[in-house]
Amino acid sequence: MSSHNSNTLTELNELRPYVDRYLSLCRTLNMDSTKQNKLMSIPGAAKLLGVARETVDLWLLDPGLPRVLVGRSSQVRLRQCDLFRYLDDKAKFWYKEAPSEGWSDE
Repeated sequence: MSSHNSNTLTELNELRPYVDRYLSLCRTLNMDSTKQNKLMSIPGAAKLLGVARETVDLWLLDPGLPRVLVGRSSQVRLRQCDLFRYLDDKAKFWYKEAPSEGWSDE
C-alpha cells in the first residue's frame, strides 16, 4: 500500500466518528414520527445537531436541502425529516463530493 493510500485511509478514519454520529442521530430522531414534520429555525436546527449556525447556513447554500419559507419576510424553516434525510444522504455519499485534488493515486 502506498503512503498516499495510507494517508487517505487515515483521513477517512478521522471522519468516521462524525459520519457515525450523524447516522445515529438520523436513526434515533426518525424513530419518533411526531417529530418528522416539525419545522425548525436555523438556530434550532444548529442547536439540535450540536453545530454552529454557520454550518447550517453553509448547508442551505445547497439547493438540494429542502426548506420552507414562512411569513412575509420568508424566514427559512427546515422540516426535521428533510434535514435528517439530507444529512443521511450526505453522510452516505460524502466521497462523491470530495475534492479531486490530492485524492488521486498519481
